[in-house]
Amino acid sequence: LDEIDDAGKLQEVKSRFFREAESTGRLAHPNIVTIYDAGEERDLGYIAMELLEGTTLKHWSRKPNLLPLDKVVPILATVAEALDYAHQHGVVHRDIKPANIMMTKGQTVKVMDFGIAKMASSSKTQTNIVLGTPTYMSPEQIAGKKVDGRSDISSLGVVLFELLRDRKSTRLNSSH
Repeated sequence: LDEIDDAGKLQEVKSRFFREAESTGRLAHPNIVTIYDAGEERDLGYIAMELLEGTTLKHWSRKPNLLPLDKVVPILATVAEALDYAHQHGVVHRDIKPANIMMTKGQTVKVMDFGIAKMASSSKTQTNIVLGTPTYMSPEQIAGKKVDGRSDISSLGVVLFELLRDRKSTRLNSSH
């Protein structure tokens, strides 16, 4: 927060950051990381959240670590259910990607960095930085239009493609 010189802009960024942290903190879902607190200490905005131990899907999206299809589908279905819950509560993630989805050591799927990536980057918009990860963004998000839950679902489709893309294609026999 100390990198923002304009007092009006600083107040706007703080307001949006804490509003986003508060709305995400109200989400109580077993597959969404839990937010415990958010605050400010000496111009440093912070969010205290659940400590997770495990591996993100980024690790499982490349050879030789590809997950079997019978594991990929339930994981992404769980993420879709968590996103549906968030969307019903008015929260859009805006940065769904393999690095923001974790499989904990206890085999629980957790969606992380829920909406926080955009808020943390918002102070840098004056330098024309694209907010989010372009590879996974919906066309509406890339175009800078208002996004809703459908944008997250579009991003989840890209994640599915990434988790499946390095597999050999199987040709269906035309006699079946």
